[in-house]
Formats: sequence, structure tokens, C-alpha cells
Amino acid sequence: SQGYFRSRNCLREVRSSLEMNKPIVLVQEADPTKGGGTMEELREDCPETLQRSIFEMDRPHAVWMRAEEFQRISLKIIAEALLLCTPAYMNKVSLPLCIADEPRIASFDFSKQVTVRVSLANPGAEDLANELAKSFARLTVSTAEAADDATHMLLYLNRETWSDERLAE
Repeated sequence: SQGYFRSRNCLREVRSSLEMNKPIVLVQEADPTKGGGTMEELREDCPETLQRSIFEMDRPHAVWMRAEEFQRISLKIIAEALLLCTPAYMNKVSLPLCIADEPRIASFDFSKQVTVRVSLANPGAEDLANELAKSFARLTVSTAEAADDATHMLLYLNRETWSDERLAE
């Protein structure tokens, strides 16, 4: 949250965690009315001497959302990151965590065939669409420029979306 790094006690907590090599998960508040900000804004609030240790060490990152369904996802990200630091799970890359009564992806499917068109100029879109196609039997992916059979188009927005000069204009 914005203001976290202006607290003497919070800075003491961070420094102590870093000194003792404790696992750190970055949890970013999404709601600006609750102190939320971008990672860049939060980094700017952080003392320069700590910025590299906190923001450049490929630490797990969860965005804290206020809607219950999204909080569940944030909680799973946080729990997984912490569990992966324990001796029982250190040799794992991920854990199949679930919350009681949570819908499973296996119970979802499309009622009819769906073809998703992805642009090869949209970094990451094809990988995401192919990952979805593995989970949904009635989903196919098209990268053809003239995808006449496409029922949907996937626009994957990430930090690379506007990195192509042709798209930035």
C-alpha cells in the first residue's frame, strides 16, 4: 500500500526480513481508495537502499482485490509462494492449491465449438490461447490473418502489448 515504506515500523520489518533471508511476497493493494498504487509508485516510496532487494529479486507478486472471488486467487498466490519456501515443497515449482467449494476448471466447457483468433503481433496471446485450449475441448486457436471461422478474438494486455512500434501508433 502507498505509505507502507514511510512507516518506521514497516521498514524495520522489511529490513529484518531481508537480513534473516525470510521469504517475501509482494502484495499490491489494487484499490486506490485503500492506498493502492502501481508497482512503480510503490517502488518510488521505497528507500533507494531497499529498492533492489525488494523489487528486483523476482519475488512472488499478488494483487490484492476486494471482490471475494479475486481475493481467493490472491490468497492462493500468497499461500503457494510461502509454501514453496518450506522444506516440504522447496523442490516444486508450483502447487495445485484449491479452496473448499471452489469451482474446478474441469467442470467448465463451451456449449458449442469456439474458435479464438489471436494476432501474432500480440505478445503472449497465442501462448495464453493454447493454454486455454488444453483445458477446453471445444476451443480451437487460429492465428490466420483472415480467420473467417473465428467466433472470438483474444487481446492479451500485458507490459509487452505496446512494445511493437507498429502497435504503439
